[in-house]
Amino acid sequence: MKYMFRYRFSVATFIFLFISSIAFTTQAQAPKGFSDVVNTMSLQSSLANSAKSTQTISSDFSQVKHMKMMNDKVNSKGKFYFKREDKIRIEYTSPFQYLLVMSGGQIMVRDENKTNKINTRNSKTMQSVNKVMMDCMRGTVFGNKDFAVKAFESKTQYMMQLTPANSSMKNLFARIDVYIEKADNSVSKLVMNENGGDYTEMVFTNKKINTTLPYALFSIR
Repeated sequence: MKYMFRYRFSVATFIFLFISSIAFTTQAQAPKGFSDVVNTMSLQSSLANSAKSTQTISSDFSQVKHMKMMNDKVNSKGKFYFKREDKIRIEYTSPFQYLLVMSGGQIMVRDENKTNKINTRNSKTMQSVNKVMMDCMRGTVFGNKDFAVKAFESKTQYMMQLTPANSSMKNLFARIDVYIEKADNSVSKLVMNENGGDYTEMVFTNKKINTTLPYALFSIR
């Protein structure tokens, strides 16, 4: 049972990063409490300006994988790090240790003593997944041609719905929802929706902006 749990979690994590809501629809619709963003150009400009001044992000995160067929959830926690321009570290610390690093077009995944490395330059799909992850952190999702983007807003948040626009991304995702805090234009939640109805929520807390992060955090070796 221990290994089954570990396997299911690993597959969910790979799907998330080799990158609707609970009720999937093919048309982008405003979620409860949100309305359409009228001036998306103004929003894009605001996100771009914030991205220019953001050198690093570090935070805690909690993740819940919802599995429709099994009526089950897998909970995990860890640390998240981002360093401009293209470095991300996702370090799972509970219920077990699991590490993923994205840097300079390369991806490293480490599960216990096993390490896998992927050069995204050898795969257009991996390039797309790497790009969308970086775009979510850099606030540049509107410029990602692999997805059609629809923007909504509430009093305190923006929410972008990213719907795949090509076949490779459609095979991985039904939709990605990106929640951004209006206070500082930082990502507070990602929801990765799969075609079968399963979805993964990743919530970021205790965020710190522009603190010094050691280069070793993003080392791929």
